Amino acid sequence: MKKLSIILLSCTLILSGCWDTREFKEVKLGITAAYDMTEDGVYTNTILIPNVQNSAQGPGQESTQFLTAIGNTPTEARTNIDRRLSSTYSPAQLDVLLFGSNLAKQDIYPYVDAYYRDPRMHLDVVPAVVKGSAEQALKVVPKSEMRPSEYIEGIVDSEVDTTNSLETSLQAIGSELYEEGEDFVLPLLQVGDSGKTVSFEGLALFHDSSYTGKDISFDHTTLFVLMKKQKGKVARITAKIFDGKKPEPDNYTTINIEDFSSKIKSKPDKQNKVRTDITLDLTVMIQEYPQDHLALADLPEVKKKLEQALTDQANETLRTIQDANSDVFGIGRNINGHYPSYWKKLDWEKDFKEIKIVPHITVNIRSRGIFR
Repeated sequence: MKKLSIILLSCTLILSGCWDTREFKEVKLGITAAYDMTEDGVYTNTILIPNVQNSAQGPGQESTQFLTAIGNTPTEARTNIDRRLSSTYSPAQLDVLLFGSNLAKQDIYPYVDAYYRDPRMHLDVVPAVVKGSAEQALKVVPKSEMRPSEYIEGIVDSEVDTTNSLETSLQAIGSELYEEGEDFVLPLLQVGDSGKTVSFEGLALFHDSSYTGKDISFDHTTLFVLMKKQKGKVARITAKIFDGKKPEPDNYTTINIEDFSSKIKSKPDKQNKVRTDITLDLTVMIQEYPQDHLALADLPEVKKKLEQALTDQANETLRTIQDANSDVFGIGRNINGHYPSYWKKLDWEKDFKEIKIVPHITVNIRSRGIFR
């Protein structure tokens, strides 16, 4: 009898499930959501819900449903969406969160707060900023896409693979949202081709939890991501290393980064001011050299001009970052951790724009290509 009681108790515990379990039939999963702010300052939530119709003759066909609601908080807007659904809408399985630029400039924290508080939410969702209306970007469904619900997610993923964007998520930016001394970037998207496509435009710079309105342009993102110690499956940079050659493409070269190392070191200098040195060593292959003739004797000059061009690009990016007051390299956090007494004397809100950040870029040309 005792054995039977133990068995029954064990079965009860196993079958009882998790406290937060919900049947899939009870919820509708929104795969992508857009957050906007109206001209009157009212929060707007738009969701994309994919519906798959079963087919006896092959794979089911996906259709897409868009729903928009307003509210004073994300929860209120979600409740207003629920009123038009046969089942409860759950944001727990969202893949991408889109923030309209006007809303993002205000503060994104109120719209992600629930994700950090509700244990049913997963934090792998990828946030991104859209120039203009996030709702408009969400509703772009190119005919060439087999699965519309994966269109924007695919754009963001491909930019990570090509080292144009950092691999980010709500979990990844969580510490930057809560702690002083480090900011973050998010993918920046824009609707183009008369509303037919969405394109990746660069990286949106944030300070605290607000979009600064300043960006790292697309042609500078790869170098920035490498300085941030990340690299995707491939990394290519096109740089202008000559001036005045005809035709114009002869002034440029494209390199493929085969290997790299990045170090960031911050400390007070002799004048008792913060100095940060970013050292980036690149091993590259010349992928395009329109002038054609790239002899061994030319490599020292090409190497020198490449290093100068990339250093100029890095300095331009660093100026943009400081103008935006966006400490995306976590310099403040580093100073706080290693020099706590010195950190207490700083007003980082003002001092970050005045610190000295110096890039040191070295290029090692491993290969000129298989044809020359």
